[in-house]
Amino acid sequence: MATLRNLAISALRLTGTDNIAKAIRHLARDATRPLQILGIR
Repeated sequence: MATLRNLAISALRLTGTDNIAKAIRHLARDATRPLQILGIR
């Protein structure tokens, strides 16, 4: 689980996110948002 969390944090940093906690809360509201950041969907 820690590896997946670190992957998510790294992806957010690559997109230029300043506030990681706020971004994680935003992404948690919709299951498709993280996929969009990773370019999967």
